[in-house]
Amino acid sequence: MWRSVLAVFLLVLAGALAVPGTGTAATTSSQLVVGQTDSVAPGGTIEPGPAIDAPQEPAPAATGETRKKMWLGGIAVLLFALVYWRNKKRWSKWRAGRKSG
Repeated sequence: MWRSVLAVFLLVLAGALAVPGTGTAATTSSQLVVGQTDSVAPGGTIEPGPAIDAPQEPAPAATGETRKKMWLGGIAVLLFALVYWRNKKRWSKWRAGRKSG
């Protein structure tokens, strides 16, 4: 029983923290980020290739949706801990009663 509860909890937590649309990434500009390339000349010397300076994309900031998902995940963890603690107390009480009777 506890394994199925744990599996459901992990599934809910993964769903709350998953980022939708990760498989459909789209670039906002038509430029590609490419570093400087080196090519070997026929004589065996290395000639530097052209340097392409593409603009760097800023790091994504924490959005409201991310904060909401973090709150939902935290609430799910808290509820799981409370139910686990309650069941642990009930189980201990039941086991103690069974030993004495």
